[in-house]
Order: sequence, then C-alpha cells, then structure tokens
Amino acid sequence: MPGPRKEDIAGSSSQLGSSAPQPDSPCEAEVPLLGLDDKRTCRASWAVTVAMLLSLQLGWGLWLTPADFARLGWVPATAVIVVLTLSTIYSGTLLLRLYQAVPNAVLFGDIGEAAAGSKGRSLVYWTVYSLDATRCIILHLAATQSLQHAANNSDCLLCGAIVAVIALVLGQVKSLADMGWFLSMGTAAQLFAMVVVVAKLIAEPLEGAKTELVHTTEAAVSIVAVMNLIFAYGGQFAYVEIINSMKKPGRFSSAVALSTPIMSVAYLSLGMIGYWSRGRGVQEIIIFGTGMDAWSRIAAGAILFQALAQYLVNLNVWTHNVLTILARRKALQSSSCCNVQHAGDHNRLPWLLASACIIAYSFGISVSLPFFSTLVGLVTSVTYLTCAYTIPCWFTLRLLGDTISKAEYTLCWALIALSIVFSCVGFAASLMALINNLGTGEL
Repeated sequence: MPGPRKEDIAGSSSQLGSSAPQPDSPCEAEVPLLGLDDKRTCRASWAVTVAMLLSLQLGWGLWLTPADFARLGWVPATAVIVVLTLSTIYSGTLLLRLYQAVPNAVLFGDIGEAAAGSKGRSLVYWTVYSLDATRCIILHLAATQSLQHAANNSDCLLCGAIVAVIALVLGQVKSLADMGWFLSMGTAAQLFAMVVVVAKLIAEPLEGAKTELVHTTEAAVSIVAVMNLIFAYGGQFAYVEIINSMKKPGRFSSAVALSTPIMSVAYLSLGMIGYWSRGRGVQEIIIFGTGMDAWSRIAAGAILFQALAQYLVNLNVWTHNVLTILARRKALQSSSCCNVQHAGDHNRLPWLLASACIIAYSFGISVSLPFFSTLVGLVTSVTYLTCAYTIPCWFTLRLLGDTISKAEYTLCWALIALSIVFSCVGFAASLMALINNLGTGEL
C-alpha cells in the first residue's frame, strides 16, 4: 500500500501549529518543532525517560505473573514473555518513526489525523481515552489495595479516599519531567518490594506445591492470564507524549530497548519463583499471599509508591490530552491559534478540575468493582492490543508504506490481524470471568 506524499503529511500537520521550517534532524532537536515559545521549565533527559517507561510499565502486572504462570504453565508463560519483549521494543520503534514522520505532532491523535484524516484521529482518541479511563480505575484500585494491606485496614472506602487525595495533590505537577524523582522512587520501591517477596517465597515454599509444563484446563482463565501479561507491557498509549517531552526524541527507541528487558527479567524472575514456591494454588496478587508480618506490610507500602507513580503518569497524559482538545476547539471557534504544545502550557484551574473529575470516577468504580485481574484482562482486550499494535501498524502502512521492506510490510499486516483476533477472544474470556466474579464475590 503506497504511503501519502510528503506534502500531504505536511498539510495535515500544519493544522496543528505553525508552518515554520523544520530542522534537518527533527528527532535530535533540543527546541520545540513548532514555531511557538516553549513554556516548559524542564525537558526529560534520556535517563528520566527510562524512569518514566519503567514507572509506566513495570507496575502491578508484575505481581500477577506467578498466577499467570499457574494459569498457563512453565512453557507458555515463558514464551509469551519473550514474544512480548520483542514486540514491545518493535512497537516503540514504530511509534518513534511515526512521530518523526509527523514532526508537528503533539498528541497521538495528530499522527492519526496525518495517517487517516478525521477517522484516524477519532480512532486514536476513542481508544486511548477508553484505555486511560479504565487504566486510572485499575491503578486507583491497586493503590487502594496496597494501602489496605500495608495499614492492615479492610476499609476499602477509607483507603480509596486517601489515595484520591494523594493523587489530586501530586497530580497538579503538570510536567512529567518534573515528576522524574517520584517516578524513580516508585520504581526503586517496586524493586525493593520484589526483593522482599522473593526472599519470603524462597524461604517459605509451600510443601507439595505442584507445577505444570503446560496448563491445559480452563481455557478462559488461561486467556485472561495472557491478557494480564500483555497489560504488564502496556504503555504505548503514552509513548507519543513521552517522546514529545524529551530533550532528544530520537533516543526514545534506545530507552525502550533498555527498559523492556529490565521489565522482562523482573517478570520472569518473580513469575518463576512464585510459581515454584506456591504452585497452582498461588494467590492472584502474590504480594498479598506472603502473610501479614512486618516485612510483608512494608513491601505492600513500597508498592503503594509504584501504584501512585503509574497513576500519576496516566492521570497526566489523559488530563493533558483532554485539555488540549478543548483548547483546540476553543481556538477554532474564535479563529485564533492554539498555543498548547505540552502539559505545562495549561492553566492551573482547568488542570485541577479535569484531574479531579478523573480521580473521582476512578475512586467510585474501583471500590464498586474490586476485581483486579479480571478488570485488567477486560481493559487489555478492548484497548491495549489496539493501542500497541493495531493502530501503530496501520498508521505505519499509511504513512511509511512506500519506504518499508516487504518483510516489515507483511509483519505489520500480520500484527494487525493477530491483535484484532486476540482482542476479540480476550474480551469474551474476560467478560466470562467478570460474570463469574460478580456471582462468587471473589477478587
């Protein structure tokens, strides 16, 4: 499929901002590509970007991996993790190339507009906003359950309200780069908790724990496990915004190439050790199955920081996206120019109101449907695969189809087909699991 002409791309991109000339190497530019004043006080370095990616992706999917191994068996679970490692690195490369093909892009939807007009933009917005909406719910629930376990308090409403207040206060930091210290602390806390849990699992294995090379029963449960692993690698919905926040966007693919193997080592290590220690009867969220002693509660407190760090990244991306769209509509109605390029360009009051609305509904739904793994599977099947593979591959064929090799052309079509099939199968399996959860009351 031939890609659009360069002048077509430029014409679409010009709707986003200025027609100022672009630098020869836009991916290495240290200044905004739009012809507007940059209001940001800080831009993300390569190291901060790696921290962002780890905070965004090395999150609560980690604590589901032992249960995922139990639902799949040694061989399938390991194979899924290897495949996701390679495909995540590839999707990061694709999104960087798409960003470079549409240098005036501020949001992922801008790339969609360049690739497929208003339909492409709408597809991105519906998918990303649906994902962000549900991901904020999941992360609010994750933080709430962490706080419950750390404080040994079963009051879900109280712990959920405390998380809401913390998120509202910290969420007023508009620049992702300015949150780098908190994101790094969240990742460090996650790794500390992992060390504590692994030590307890090795020291206290369950006598007679049984494992399987391949788990062949309960197909729907196994499919949900695959969806959970895909969730653990999810984050592509925010890649364009992260690229746009970097000092040198061209280094983004190397940041993904470093952060993704780090995640994979963590997933394999905890998944294998947890499955070996607890066998097929492993608790769904492994950290809550290690007891209520002081170390277990300290570890739960540590992952509270990671849940909050992920929550803040998602909250930031969605608030920025929504306010940017509203600003563009207002500028269009008044025939003026929209000067919003980055999160720091938004006024404080609209940012406060938008983030408060997101936090409020996340709190309400998370305490009403506290079924973590099932919600993860449902969200992943509906939006994650679409964001990570279906949309980027389709846009690549539209924008870069005449420049990529035949092998990559075939690969993109294959990923589109596979992602759609897996989305449909995963949705059906997750819906069945949710109905079962509601009937039995099991988390």
